[in-house]
Amino acid sequence: MKVRIKGEMSMTATRQALFEQICALEELYRIRHCRGVTLFLTPTNGFGDVVVPRKDCGAVIDVVYTDGPYRCLADEYNL
Repeated sequence: MKVRIKGEMSMTATRQALFEQICALEELYRIRHCRGVTLFLTPTNGFGDVVVPRKDCGAVIDVVYTDGPYRCLADEYNL
């Protein structure tokens, strides 16, 4: 399943658009779980020009990995 958001926008607007689409998927299609989410971004400078994100050493950042959201101890122990 793909979710596409058209046009250039701020990261705040992108986050909100993704949130709204995920809520719509839950409500309209009764989707409650998912596995292996991949998000492709094209970073821009706000004027439509593509920018290349880099580390402090100058290396290009192609992929960012995460293990999911932060889980507090209350979640770990079902409190």
